[in-house]
Amino acid sequence: MPGPVLGRSFARRPDLTLTLPATLLVAWVALCPIALRANETHLTRPVQPAADAMDAQLARDPVWLALVHQARRKIDRRSRIAMHEADFFFHPSGTQRPDLELHATVQAFDQPDPDRARTARCRFPARHEFLARHGRVSSERGPCPELDSWRAEIGNVRLTLVFPEAFLGNPASMFGHTLLRFDPVDWTADASGKPLLGWTLDYTADAQGDVGAIYMMRGLVGGYRGRFSIAPYYSKIKVYGDWQDRDIWEYPLSMSRADLERVLLHIWELRDVTLPYYFFTQNCSEKLLEVLEVGWPGLGRGGGFPPAVTPVDTVRAMESVADGTLGEPILRPSPATLLQDAMRRITAREAALVETLADGRLTPEDASLDGLEPGRRAHLLTLAYDLLRHRYLAKRVTEEDSRTRSLALLRARSRMGRTAEPAQSLDTTDRRPPDQGHGTARVALAAGIQDRDGFLEFRLQPAYHTSLDAPGGFAEGGQIKVLDTRVRYFPEHERVRLHELVLLDVSTASPWRRPFRPLGWHLDLGLRTRLVSSDRDRGLDTEGVFRFQGGVGAAAAPARGLHLYSFGEMVLEAAPGIEGDLALGPLTRTGASYSTPAGRYTLQAETIAGLLTGPHTSAWLAVRLDQRLTLTRKWSATLGASFEHAYDVGFFESRLGLIRYF
Repeated sequence: MPGPVLGRSFARRPDLTLTLPATLLVAWVALCPIALRANETHLTRPVQPAADAMDAQLARDPVWLALVHQARRKIDRRSRIAMHEADFFFHPSGTQRPDLELHATVQAFDQPDPDRARTARCRFPARHEFLARHGRVSSERGPCPELDSWRAEIGNVRLTLVFPEAFLGNPASMFGHTLLRFDPVDWTADASGKPLLGWTLDYTADAQGDVGAIYMMRGLVGGYRGRFSIAPYYSKIKVYGDWQDRDIWEYPLSMSRADLERVLLHIWELRDVTLPYYFFTQNCSEKLLEVLEVGWPGLGRGGGFPPAVTPVDTVRAMESVADGTLGEPILRPSPATLLQDAMRRITAREAALVETLADGRLTPEDASLDGLEPGRRAHLLTLAYDLLRHRYLAKRVTEEDSRTRSLALLRARSRMGRTAEPAQSLDTTDRRPPDQGHGTARVALAAGIQDRDGFLEFRLQPAYHTSLDAPGGFAEGGQIKVLDTRVRYFPEHERVRLHELVLLDVSTASPWRRPFRPLGWHLDLGLRTRLVSSDRDRGLDTEGVFRFQGGVGAAAAPARGLHLYSFGEMVLEAAPGIEGDLALGPLTRTGASYSTPAGRYTLQAETIAGLLTGPHTSAWLAVRLDQRLTLTRKWSATLGASFEHAYDVGFFESRLGLIRYF
């Protein structure tokens, strides 16, 4: 029997010298169309040298840089990822190379497939307008049903910059807010004669229900996504004015028709873009400035230290465009402001009647109202209804009680007919628009003596406002200090020390005024230098101490320019140089400040009395007296003195300084 045929179980090896080139050719032909389709949005066709030169020039145009959001700063890594996810760029490197993005955009707008080209032009109409105006693409955009419908709904409009004042009850609003309003050319006014109908553009973070310190901490590290949204203006008035008691400043903006149209088209381009939201750098202010820069290339920052930007800086940035760009501000007071002003104009007895009517402790038919003149009685009934509505919106009155009392008040007022009430005009004597306040950041130099040791001090405070600053343009009784850093040099000892680093110091002490009695609160977190006992020199040594301090209190304003406050607080201090490394105790903080009517001069006094408890308990007593004199809008001089006794060590300090605001 013949044996197995060798090699029958093995296939014959092909001749690679003949088949490999053929195989590669077939693979190249098969894969080439796939590669072309995958890259057709940014692969380029041969371009004439003249077009190359024009593209290079256009890629440096401030308008183009604004359209691709690279005019104000480089796009950070997380934002680049988010923008690519939203298909905001045609070229993979478009977030860093505006020239490549421009070239890829031209190719996308002029690609052979007319439907795909029209889709690209409809997706980026502002880019198309820019490139068509410079002759790089055809001016024919084609039908864009969604865009055309949206643009028709916005209508023929003018721009107004809206600034709701700071709301210290919410970390998201402690610095105020900015949004854009699109006013119809044929606008409709409310009863006060101010525009009411119109659309607003807003940029906010999706906080996912977080509030308070959690919101602030996540916002500092970009823990949320922000996005643009458009809503009716009256809905914003309800939120800011009715629910949050925030006055609103409205600044008309003067922008050419062509520039305004480009801004509107760019807003359409941003409709699907969500970006990391950073509390101090990439917030409502910065994003609105990026949008407005499409119409006003080279728009300034408005103040502060880069990269931080606050809402009031957005207002000030408008002044950098041209004279007449920023119109005269119009104040839209909140219902709470109007009510408080009206209550100030009536007698104490009448104010008490208003509050008892709103509380339901007095009925509108009570005999105590019979002696009032009809116009006066009608006015008190109106004020009682306004106060009741405010308390209902603040959730201090149930819906059932509000309905019952409101109906009784309105019926009583209706029975009085067209009785003339006292004319009301808001007293704005001490009100200053936010853009006319001091700069939001500062640098200060000071010289002084601490316990017989002379020192020179450098201070850097990126934000925002202290109780010693001129109050105009800022929330009354409010203080916000962020990353307030003070470094001291002691020439005699040739030593430099970090004297204080305030991570965050927020205080709200709005004064009690009828009918409102707000509760103030204070939070202070940071590092400071204390003098503690030691075996060196005079028995004293400096020690860096971590401090956490907070509490609640109240304030009053018994006279114009005079502000009184008192707080009950707890303090925690920790440092290796403190006996037991830790001290905890209660304290009271009481103070008074007086500012001249124009805010040129401020005098402030404060006392702190408390206990610091560790292995043993020691008293803490501090007395401070500070003065500030405004030299110009950007310069102030300060003079201060203090005495402090803590951890069984007492010392005096005095200093003279100069502040430069930015």
